[in-house]
Amino acid sequence: MHNNDIVEAEKIKEMVDLEKSVPSKHVPHHATRKLVTALILEVVISILVYYKYDSMGERQPLIAPALLGASTAALAQSFSQYQRGKFNLQRVFKFIVWGIINGVFTVLWVEVLIVNFNSLAYRVMVDQLVGTPAFQLVFSLINAFWNTGEVSISTRQSFFKALKYSYFYWPFFSISSFLFIPKSMIFPANCLANLIWNIILSKLV
Repeated sequence: MHNNDIVEAEKIKEMVDLEKSVPSKHVPHHATRKLVTALILEVVISILVYYKYDSMGERQPLIAPALLGASTAALAQSFSQYQRGKFNLQRVFKFIVWGIINGVFTVLWVEVLIVNFNSLAYRVMVDQLVGTPAFQLVFSLINAFWNTGEVSISTRQSFFKALKYSYFYWPFFSISSFLFIPKSMIFPANCLANLIWNIILSKLV
């Protein structure tokens, strides 16, 4: 074989190797099908729970927020996975667990704020200085133990990163919810806000 042929063959081999090393952006059909199915199911469940929220809340005050929190958190995670083109059931389950915890404790937390603080300024201040860091810490711990089984330096870094972003988002919702939204509707509105926030969270962790 001539030198030119050898050089040409090596170039072709390098190009083939390079193509193999670059991850394909093609989304497998079965992954897309699973994600679409998950999205449809989560949207339907979220809508059903939303419309039945008051009647469910009268019988089981904490079941309704747990279900709505779980379905909207799962919806946010599935939507994020659909954008990435990857289906990960474990991450969906993680956000379902987070949604249940977040839903139950958010309802209880809102009740504490309304009962104990008549001033809008105090409610918002306590909500942002105590509630926001506490809820973010719980999420960071769940994420850390779910993924690695331990709290690491990256856990602390992701906590402060998410907390920083949260202060560009939650104070505005906190003010508007206590100012304009009736008490019975604060949590359903919070779930809508959490849907957006969980999409942001799923990209941060």
